[in-house]
Amino acid sequence: MNVRAIVVGEKVEGVSSKRAFVMYSELTDTDNKLWLVRGLLGLGEASAVYGQPGCGKSVLVEDMALHIAAGRDWHGKPVQRGAVVYVALERKKLVERRARAFRKKHGLDDLPFAIVGGVYDFRIPATAAWLEDICDQVTKLTGDKVVLIIIDTLSRALAGGDENSPKDMGGIVNATAHIQEKTGSHVLWVHHMPHDGDRMRGHGALLGAMDTTIHVIKSASGRSATVVKANDSEEGECVDFDLESIEVGTDGTTAPVVIASNQTRGRSVASEPKLKGNQQTMFAILHSAGSAGLTIEQWNTEAREAGIGLKRRPDLYDVRTQLKAKGLVREYGERWTVVHK
Repeated sequence: MNVRAIVVGEKVEGVSSKRAFVMYSELTDTDNKLWLVRGLLGLGEASAVYGQPGCGKSVLVEDMALHIAAGRDWHGKPVQRGAVVYVALERKKLVERRARAFRKKHGLDDLPFAIVGGVYDFRIPATAAWLEDICDQVTKLTGDKVVLIIIDTLSRALAGGDENSPKDMGGIVNATAHIQEKTGSHVLWVHHMPHDGDRMRGHGALLGAMDTTIHVIKSASGRSATVVKANDSEEGECVDFDLESIEVGTDGTTAPVVIASNQTRGRSVASEPKLKGNQQTMFAILHSAGSAGLTIEQWNTEAREAGIGLKRRPDLYDVRTQLKAKGLVREYGERWTVVHK
């Protein structure tokens, strides 16, 4: 059989005219990566945003989603406009209040943004089919294709399953792939991390299936979200942010919205040596402190709040020494600062 005959579309015995594969010679320079949020999330891919409780990960994710629905740049990054489905498996009313706060803050009355609540087990195929139907309904109602599906949180999506079980987490991975295939949307999971670590909680099957993972931290210097894993883009891309309370009820009820940090927006540490785990977290904490830097006591305190050095105190010294050896941080006048190159 001549491979060239297949490429040019000639009928070849045993080869369907509607084949499910592409040949090497058919690859073109126009097959470029498409972005949902430039430099952060790829169109139609899968991601996980994780961090300790109270770090601001859910409000940050919702803010990003609302910008996508509005077609507005997010922290200086262009977005692909489209409809969004936010599956709030916990605190649905809080998700609604945050959306109302966003509406009041930005003056946007109507966006293709749908909030779904309830209790669903994403390990079973029926749930993926249910979500696909929701997306179809949202598209028909708004006239906009759903480009982003957020599921908050992964632990609730397991419906009592074991995060450390390869079978249960494999069910989540399969559901992700099925939803991606049927909807063409980016699937974003909001997830937790262990109190004594800086990675995502649970079995590694989830990490392996994600195109992008983003670690959100809160420290005394501020909040930041850093790309830890990126399959075919730059790791280390970082967004600094703060929260502002907006009154959304006549009784004084408030809800948070994301606002720009006083630090550099949309910064990237991709040009620096690749950092992993605790190194990345401690570097982000110090970077968020700005030019004033931190004392060693302040840096250690904020690192412990992020889960570093709780079980083994020397970890703080080891990571600090590693960052200094890489030429990324320095100590002067009893304060530590980031070395800008």
